[in-house]
Amino acid sequence: MAKSPTKAEPAAAAETASVAPPAPAAPGRPDFRYEDRPELLETFADNVPRMTFDGRTLRVEFCVNRAGEVVDGQQQTGRTIPVCRMVLDLEGAIDLFNKINNLQSVLERQGVIRKNV
Repeated sequence: MAKSPTKAEPAAAAETASVAPPAPAAPGRPDFRYEDRPELLETFADNVPRMTFDGRTLRVEFCVNRAGEVVDGQQQTGRTIPVCRMVLDLEGAIDLFNKINNLQSVLERQGVIRKNV
């Protein structure tokens, strides 16, 4: 479920929460209709340590970092735990990259991020 922007988030960030209407189907391809599944759980991740592409599929591993207990005089340790492994075919990977590029452009316009020069 998309959340409302908070004070920490620019109000215009809400435009990224909506899904763009699907592109018209290419000739000879079915016209797919989006069907929501409200019971589907969301998975939180705070890093993507691995992403591989073998020429046909993109594999992405999403993880969370969990800090260990703090012990006086010792270096704090922690764990990186995988929470989701997503595999996309070439068409899905291209769609993901295009959507990430569009999101990046929106965030740049809002001043949330900027390009490294």
